[in-house]
Amino acid sequence: MSAQSSEKLKEQIASIPNELQKALEIQAKARMLVAHLEAQVSKLESEAERVSGQENEDDGVPGYDDLENNLELLRLESAVERLKLKVTQSEDRAEIEFRKSTEKTTDALAKAAVGTNPKVMELKNELLDAKDKFNERRITLRNEEVKAREARRESIHSTRKDTPAENGKLFELQEKLYAAENALILADNEVEVIQAKIETYKMLVKLEDSAAIR
Repeated sequence: MSAQSSEKLKEQIASIPNELQKALEIQAKARMLVAHLEAQVSKLESEAERVSGQENEDDGVPGYDDLENNLELLRLESAVERLKLKVTQSEDRAEIEFRKSTEKTTDALAKAAVGTNPKVMELKNELLDAKDKFNERRITLRNEEVKAREARRESIHSTRKDTPAENGKLFELQEKLYAAENALILADNEVEVIQAKIETYKMLVKLEDSAAIR
């Protein structure tokens, strides 16, 4: 029963690369669409500011610092990548220590020992926390950006009542951008889910193999 279950899990793992590839393609397309719409919105907003005489003026609209926020996300993402490296290094050390302390062992037992190693488990929990922090902050910043963009649109609209067509076009683009940003968030989450699924399946295989040996 355990062997059959293990084989089934291995088959599921083998099917994941195609699933991940599709998710990554959707993610890439979503990012390209967001970048394209952001450029269009930015262009129209700049034109509107020049026409309304608002350029380089403080209009009281809450600001959104793209550079600072992007740097913050980069720092959080870097923290995730550093923890991934620490997890890998910790797993390698744990396996070496286990093999040194055990005269006769198997790959399955070594993998099971690594998976239950306290230091490895601690680092993996830290990695999960770092990923959650990055994703939560990314979503928060995107929502703040949307609100700032909407406030800017309303400000521009109030000073350009004689150009409803342009305002309508800007509003339409912003609505498309908002939808595209939400789609990107979903695509990012899907990639994270699939990657987490890979790790979960691998852990289950290790446990199944370990149980079969006993």
